[in-house]
Amino acid sequence: NAYIAHFNAPKYLAELKNNTMGRFSQVIAWSFGTSIALYSTITALGFLTFGAASNGLILNNYSTQDILMSLARVAVALSVTGSYPLLFDGTRDGLLDLFRVPQEKRTNSLFNKVTVGVLALTTLVAAKLTDLGLVASIGGATFGTALVFIYPAIMFIKSQNGKKTKETTLAKIIAVLGVVMGAIGTKLAFE
Repeated sequence: NAYIAHFNAPKYLAELKNNTMGRFSQVIAWSFGTSIALYSTITALGFLTFGAASNGLILNNYSTQDILMSLARVAVALSVTGSYPLLFDGTRDGLLDLFRVPQEKRTNSLFNKVTVGVLALTTLVAAKLTDLGLVASIGGATFGTALVFIYPAIMFIKSQNGKKTKETTLAKIIAVLGVVMGAIGTKLAFE
């Protein structure tokens, strides 16, 4: 959850006390540094313990009778519960932007309807999915390749206002390769 709320960055900057870019950069550096250290340590220890038999959610490899791992499961549940509203707020705003809903029409009633609809869909999907590794694989294959290859290429091409240059041709090739890699990654996730 530490790396998937980047779309809220402008909101975090606006709400930060003494919100200069230097201070914001410092907060970001400490946040990411701490997250990287924690994720790396937990990942390494989990893999060193279970090797290739590691589950997508490493806690599933541990006994349900293990008190420390039960506490870790509670901590993960609290983390997901606490981060969900932050992620959901960005998702809801993004959906309203995608459907070009003007700011003046974004009433509490509309927010409530969109919230209930997206929560119902999310809950239905979550109730049916049991493999967290599959979800992460598909997310990485689709959204990861889109964020790294496809979206930047499209933004660059759009910024060129229809000019045909070597760079725009290369950007188009990169976007197509991103789509191909995303499709291959998604197919492999289901195998």
